[in-house]
Amino acid sequence: MKFSKNDLIFIPLGGSGEIGMNCNLYHYNGSWIMIDLGVMFGNSSMSPNELIMPDLSFLYENKIKLSALILTHAHEDHIGAVPYLYYQLNNVPIFTTSFTASVLKRKFMSNDVKDYDIRLLDYNKQISIGEFVIEIFALTHSIPEPNAIILKTQKGNIFHTGDWKIDPEPLIGQPIDLEKLKKIKSDGIDAMICDSTNVFDENPSGSEKEVRNVFRKIFSEKKKGKIFVTCFASNIARLETVLKVSEELNKSCVFAGRSIHRIFESAVENNYLTNFKNIVSEKEARLISDDDLVVICTGSQGEENAALSKLVGGKNNNIEIYKEDLIIFSSREIPGNEKKINSLKEKLLKKNCQYLDHRMSKVHVSGHPSKNELRKMYNWISPHTVIPVHGEYRHMVEQVNFAKKSGIKNQLLIQNGDVIKINKSNVNISSKVFSGRNMLKGKEIIPINSEIFNRLKYVNSDGEFFVNLILDLDNKLLNEPIIFCPTVSEDKELIEDIKKLLIDEINGYGKNFFDDNIISTELKKLIKKTINKLIGLKPLTYVEIVRI
Repeated sequence: MKFSKNDLIFIPLGGSGEIGMNCNLYHYNGSWIMIDLGVMFGNSSMSPNELIMPDLSFLYENKIKLSALILTHAHEDHIGAVPYLYYQLNNVPIFTTSFTASVLKRKFMSNDVKDYDIRLLDYNKQISIGEFVIEIFALTHSIPEPNAIILKTQKGNIFHTGDWKIDPEPLIGQPIDLEKLKKIKSDGIDAMICDSTNVFDENPSGSEKEVRNVFRKIFSEKKKGKIFVTCFASNIARLETVLKVSEELNKSCVFAGRSIHRIFESAVENNYLTNFKNIVSEKEARLISDDDLVVICTGSQGEENAALSKLVGGKNNNIEIYKEDLIIFSSREIPGNEKKINSLKEKLLKKNCQYLDHRMSKVHVSGHPSKNELRKMYNWISPHTVIPVHGEYRHMVEQVNFAKKSGIKNQLLIQNGDVIKINKSNVNISSKVFSGRNMLKGKEIIPINSEIFNRLKYVNSDGEFFVNLILDLDNKLLNEPIIFCPTVSEDKELIEDIKKLLIDEINGYGKNFFDDNIISTELKKLIKKTINKLIGLKPLTYVEIVRI
């Protein structure tokens, strides 16, 4: 690493040059802090349901011990990797606010993470973490408690925005506190690490209040059939809009999709989405007239295992989609998901269903800043340097150019792995470290540049497992089982465990168990069950028996 102990350093390990997988490191005077640890989903070149997360080899290889993991908010691209990588980070203290903590605890529970350290941040207090003084600042976004992080050091001050927008009339949370921003400005901001996602839009991103008015009109005019609203489960403001408008019009709401149920529980736990009496279960929904029912479901990105895809495919036992129903896509497409979403819309049209999306009606507003909003933030805090993150490379280039036109003295275009030195007079890229991607396969995390990943692209998404057995006529093994599974695991201990299991099983058969088809079938079941239990995969399994 080409920097000294007392350098103020910023290193993005994910989210710079891509949408999702946000992960950012800060260093000063020997202290290291990570802000966010998120995921992205696989694209067409891999299984679309696989989770992709940052490769943290840089930390492990340099024996870096984090002082803290700070989470800006509860979206998957900011917290999704935490349950899978937390133990590898030596149970680092996690700092965040109450709602994000609640969502994360449920994630820990579902992933059997029991020993964790979550500490709540206070909007009215600064805290010292290692050599940093940390302060949080509430912004507005599509989820409760989106926070900018202010990192103060003797070398300089950093304003890390996280995800944000300017909503003058937020329906969840409070408007941006401009008086507090003036104080932040007076302290001086040497670098603003800023969201780039919506930079190509010129006009304000819009308020959730506008969306609510549009929903009210659509719901009022829809007299026949059910209304389906698909959105990101974490868009609490959108959930409240649908619940509120439905309640006004005496319609019942039902949730479809596990993630919506989980996020709703976290919301209620933190005094959001309370006091709605019009929420029913799926079984109760069967007894309600279609004209009086609104279904809030996951699957706005066309995910094949999400609730909307299952509903379209007739795989929900309690709710069906009919030709008089209306489906509202209340989100924008994440780049790379267009094909899946269009396929889903095609299926709806073949059912003679009507759908609406953000191109047809204002059923969605972005949760990210347009040029109009970026300009306001630049003026509010007057950063010495703007460093775009959270976007594809084209988004970041556009923000660099826009910041320059807006009068910002310095702009820096970066990529994942860049080592950025920050001080009060200069910000520059000094060197580069390794930054890669890992994929979650079952319970295992594998590097995307690994041999096992390259092989997986050509086979079943859970891999293939081959076993060769040489038996005599009395069912005795003449050699130990031969196992070949390069697309499942390279773990030698796992392979040895399977070998021992097969030997014990075959030794118990005795001389009279002689049907090779039955033996092969039983061993396949045993192998699949064991692999699924150990690493969470269900590979295609082949057992070949040779008799001598």
